[in-house]
Amino acid sequence: MTNNGINEIKARFDKVAAGWDSNPGRIELARAVGDAIRKAVPLRSDMNVMDFGAGTGLLTLALLPYVQSITAVDASGEMLRVLEQKLKSLGVNNVKTLQSDVRDLPAHESGYDLIVSSMVLHHIPDVFQALRQLRPCLQTNGQIALADLDTEDGTFHPDPTGVFHHGLDRSKVCEWLRNAGFVDLASHDAYNIKRPSAGGGTKQYGVFLITGRAN
Repeated sequence: MTNNGINEIKARFDKVAAGWDSNPGRIELARAVGDAIRKAVPLRSDMNVMDFGAGTGLLTLALLPYVQSITAVDASGEMLRVLEQKLKSLGVNNVKTLQSDVRDLPAHESGYDLIVSSMVLHHIPDVFQALRQLRPCLQTNGQIALADLDTEDGTFHPDPTGVFHHGLDRSKVCEWLRNAGFVDLASHDAYNIKRPSAGGGTKQYGVFLITGRAN
């Protein structure tokens, strides 16, 4: 992916950051994904977590009461600024923000107990390469929990800018994780997003959660 492509995606999310949390559907999705992670992964009060593609921190804040600390990573500086404003207003001091693309994660970002993400993978051109680069950030036996769209027909995003996959096949994500050095993989149903369909009625888009452990 070219730098121009990356900058285009950053610009898109920078532009919408200020109003991101005004969509109640996004808040409900983050709550549901957080609940799914809590059911699938035994969270502990001594865990250090990376939320990759954290955006404005909706998932970060949903998981924070159950872990020790979270590093919120996102390529969009404006998204992280919104999160930083929320952290300041809440008096939260155990969340660190880091502006970074997956390809440029600093080498010292390692030793995490858990990496999570929600609705991020379909914005990454080469998901397998991204997973390979996330693996060294985890300590041995560290866990990963990734939520994203099931394969869909391309109608989910009205604006396709920065969308590289119309959802993802769960078995393919498991294959990529396995080849990137993860074991004990499991797939879970996390949520159903409901939207009005073009022909009337409601259209549903499934959201999965895939968990695994670094080998």
